[in-house]
Amino acid sequence: MSETAIMAVVLASLAGIWAGWAWAHASDLDGGERRPSFRSSHHYQQSLHFLSSGRMSLAMSELRKASRQNRDATDVQLLLGNLLRELGQVEKAIRVHQGVLSREDLGRGERAYALCCLGMDFRRAGFLDRATSTFLEVLDLDPRNIHALAGLQKLYEEQKQWPEALSAQSRLSRLRKTDDSLVMAYLKSEIGLHLADSGQRDAARKAFLEAIALNRAVVPAYLGLADLHAETNPRRAAAILNDLLAIVPDRAYLAFDRLARAYASCGEPARFVALCERMIEDDPRDWRARLALARHLRADGRHREAFGLLLRALELNPQGMLLHLETWRSLRELSGRDSLLEEYVATAEQSVFFLDPHICTSCRYRTGDMLWRCPHCHEWGTLVEERVAPRE
Repeated sequence: MSETAIMAVVLASLAGIWAGWAWAHASDLDGGERRPSFRSSHHYQQSLHFLSSGRMSLAMSELRKASRQNRDATDVQLLLGNLLRELGQVEKAIRVHQGVLSREDLGRGERAYALCCLGMDFRRAGFLDRATSTFLEVLDLDPRNIHALAGLQKLYEEQKQWPEALSAQSRLSRLRKTDDSLVMAYLKSEIGLHLADSGQRDAARKAFLEAIALNRAVVPAYLGLADLHAETNPRRAAAILNDLLAIVPDRAYLAFDRLARAYASCGEPARFVALCERMIEDDPRDWRARLALARHLRADGRHREAFGLLLRALELNPQGMLLHLETWRSLRELSGRDSLLEEYVATAEQSVFFLDPHICTSCRYRTGDMLWRCPHCHEWGTLVEERVAPRE
């Protein structure tokens, strides 16, 4: 992680500590006296200065001095532990937060917040069961604790416990009064995909329809629903995929292969050609519609037409390895399957790493697959096609 990224994480953590500190004191139900303020400490103020300027080791040193100077300052210990965690020293963070929890004079709110910090430590260390039980302990103390509920929801996602993740997300949405319908729709889609994989088709169909009802832009629900109808009712599958194209046109390319198969199963392959041609006419820069149509034409033996479409698509997206591979395949057919060209194309097909690169708009994570949830920052629906503008 770069120094800038570390600064951003630590400053975000610092903001969270202050919010948690305020909440812990405001919600403390024990009625105990407040501990002496630590904010007047020179070392504490210096630690904040060093944090803001990215000098992490100096910030850590000043926090330790502030901690020795104010041994009853629980908040300093919590900040110190969170900073240790964000800098990768998770074992030390766990010891610091466990030390805070060993105090007998903690108020209820302070104990809940310290447990939240410990739960985040366990999660970062990979102790998922211990993290789960810790967050649940917080929720026993305070069922409306947003920090614990958010941590628990992410844990359920990481373990692919989709129903539990959806329940936690629903509770979070009510507490925060935010519109999380898209996230909940993605979670409902994951439930549908799991049901479909286990052969529970009716339950899967219901889950996909509920996902679309939650948010019409949830792409995997349309794809999953179309897959359920693909063999028994291809016309219905095609209709579902056309709904996807109308509602989320920038994700249309994810439906092309399915649409081509659906129309072929209906005995109407010309409808797929007409669809691609209409999309190209509506958006002359749509290279994916050209690629889909070129594949269809090549499979139909119309290699020269496919080659012409691919050349135009390459002008629009010159870095697209999918386009280059398809162009080479068309050339292979047009050149009479020259042995050297055959060897070159076969080698390229096996060697290309990022055939279809996508990038996360939240954290810039890069992958060759279209994923609904970023494996790095864990956000939903943030991966988009990576594009490099052609030279003018």
